[in-house]
Amino acid sequence: MRANTVKIVLSGLTLTLAGYVGLVSAESAVYKSIPYAEAPIGDKRWTVVEDIVWDGTRQGSEFSASCPQPRYGLGTSDEQSEDCLFLNIWTPGKAGKLPVMMWIHGGGFRAGSGNIPGGLIAQEDVVVVSFNYRLGALGFMSHPALESSVSNYGVMDMVSALRWVNRHIESFGGDPDNVTIFGVSAGAMAVNLLMVNDDAQGLFHKAIAQSSYTTWPLWYTEDTYQNQRYWDGSPVKRAEEEASNLLAAVGLAEPSRQALQALDAQALVKAQQGFQIPIVDGISIKAEPAQLFMSDNYQPKLDAYIAGANSYEGSVLPGTGIQLSDFTSWISAYLDEAKVVYAADYEYKPDIAYQRLFGDLRYLTSASLTMRAMTEKGIPAYAYLHDQPLAKDEEYILGAPHGSETGVMLGMYFETTGESGAKMRRMWANFAKTGKPASGVWPSWVPNQSYWADLLTPSQNRASHVQPRIDLIESIYATRWSTP
Repeated sequence: MRANTVKIVLSGLTLTLAGYVGLVSAESAVYKSIPYAEAPIGDKRWTVVEDIVWDGTRQGSEFSASCPQPRYGLGTSDEQSEDCLFLNIWTPGKAGKLPVMMWIHGGGFRAGSGNIPGGLIAQEDVVVVSFNYRLGALGFMSHPALESSVSNYGVMDMVSALRWVNRHIESFGGDPDNVTIFGVSAGAMAVNLLMVNDDAQGLFHKAIAQSSYTTWPLWYTEDTYQNQRYWDGSPVKRAEEEASNLLAAVGLAEPSRQALQALDAQALVKAQQGFQIPIVDGISIKAEPAQLFMSDNYQPKLDAYIAGANSYEGSVLPGTGIQLSDFTSWISAYLDEAKVVYAADYEYKPDIAYQRLFGDLRYLTSASLTMRAMTEKGIPAYAYLHDQPLAKDEEYILGAPHGSETGVMLGMYFETTGESGAKMRRMWANFAKTGKPASGVWPSWVPNQSYWADLLTPSQNRASHVQPRIDLIESIYATRWSTP
């Protein structure tokens, strides 16, 4: 894998930069499959692997293999391998030290890759970086046989990729002192996890969290569990127990370290159900990010922040592995109130009202609480709501489903949202350059005078539309920390 060299000419043009040859257009160049960390294979599986210091000689112009996963991730290549810790860089035709935008893909920490059309964003005069990180149980595991104090190997991969950018991005025209991390869903959750990871501090300067779920319950190790609960008062999941159940499903009831290293990766992928949940291990993740954001002792090293959600985030429910009946049982005390707050949905179909509540509690809560926390710590913060439907089937009539704003940004819906995608890319690039997404039309968020910009028409404030929902979901979230 790491020795592959592939075709490097596009339209008769080539560009050589510090040992890399990339595909170019008249306006940009792309450098793919650059290794940033050692391959996590053999005895390095389930370890924090060492950084690779770039020697300026390796080449690549096609995307690398994706990390092992089910075949439903956005941008996932047909080829999969545990040797997947590579990054990609897109540079515009403009010279100078340009802002860097580092994309972290979503996929429930179980799917996805850095295989994106990053050149679309680079056209806004920024350097774009994407990368792969370990997924599923291969990236997030706590088990006694591993004898490891770290459980979130995927998060530590992200830190390694950030260090690579800090060391080397200037060779590609990027400014290591102006790095914006941005991502969607699990990628946005990763943004928030990096904001509270000690090793990542100072490696990035701005952050965009598109549909993060930083308020969602995480798993805990035996060492970090301290009576943390779900909304109904039941204990949160223990990471070691979840690992044992998964390993038993692939025939390893009492695994040794050697047996774990020899285990077929695809067997783990096939046995796992639902999304992967990050683990509070006390080191790579010290606590649930929302708790840390709201604590008096936390001060992020951040110049500016954007967070937001889509209007119909509840579309994600089937992919989580959580049954709607289980969710409604968790929040049974709030169902009558939900009938009022989501009256139109309830009249249309009761399950839709509860599904929308699920999406809001998972994503809108996160955006609301992180907005408040950042603002209280003196960090300029900008909130958005995305509500653009993209089709006429039921899911889209109900609003903008989970992840749809990323499809707009990455040009997946050119026929219907080409102009909207260009506007979103421009705002995100403006934020990377100036710390403001749309100066003069998108005010920063302030307590008691919140501004929820319509993502594609930021001069419109959607605060009155979302406030009843926020009042409900924040009251539900608060019960997690008040249950005896």
